[in-house]
Amino acid sequence: MRRFIKLFLLLSLWVIVSLGCDNTSEVIVGPGGDSINTVINLEVFENTNAGLTNLELRCQTDSIFGCINYMIDFDLTVTSDTVALKFIKIVKPNIFQTALGPATAIVNLGTPANIAYKFPLTVNSLTLPAQLILTDSTIEITGGDSIWTDVVRPVLYRVPANTIWGEVGYNDPLLRDSALTFFDSLASLGATPDTLSTGHYGYFFIDSSSAIDSILGLGPSIGTDSVFSYIYDYTIDTTALSNLVQAYQNQAGNLVKVNINTSDGYLFRSY
Repeated sequence: MRRFIKLFLLLSLWVIVSLGCDNTSEVIVGPGGDSINTVINLEVFENTNAGLTNLELRCQTDSIFGCINYMIDFDLTVTSDTVALKFIKIVKPNIFQTALGPATAIVNLGTPANIAYKFPLTVNSLTLPAQLILTDSTIEITGGDSIWTDVVRPVLYRVPANTIWGEVGYNDPLLRDSALTFFDSLASLGATPDTLSTGHYGYFFIDSSSAIDSILGLGPSIGTDSVFSYIYDYTIDTTALSNLVQAYQNQAGNLVKVNINTSDGYLFRSY
């Protein structure tokens, strides 16, 4: 009986993998002989995690492949004034993850200085003389669009130091006032509402009214019907923030849910 169950599970897994991935759907070489036969979308992202920051170029193809773990092969050369990126080919994985999706790559640029870098982008036989410009407040790609490349957001605003942001959520309308007391708690810890310039900050977007328009989820969704988003300035030790979130986590029923993200790359959540 156990042998039968084991065989059944193995056959079921084979069927799922076979149906979920089309192993013959990959197009590595285009009809004109080009190594990459799809537009590659680029987006710059400043990834901060537990106090460590790296600048990344997040890339994905317009084309959708038979599995979600197709990769974009690339070559990166970095000097004191140049960041040269060459996309080489689409790599078909040896093990397939069962879902459709674009080919992707994350290009880690480390912690470059705040200067204007030459940023030649090469796809197939085309090289663009772009620039990657870093300042204290922004990271910008200029001249990066072509028939093979599309810079999704040319300007990334850098999250200022001592910034915290997040969400407060609840389901029952009667809990609205209880949810709003979270902001009283932040104020009692010395946090103050912050106003940032309109634009995309990687982790969130500030609209024309200086309010948070959307937040990129770093963990599980807060999952409530009603949500308040916020952004504050906070210069005191994060231990107090952790304790505040812990208090919400310990509440009976966990009826009001909160999360706090910090510019140092820490996430506290009550759920």
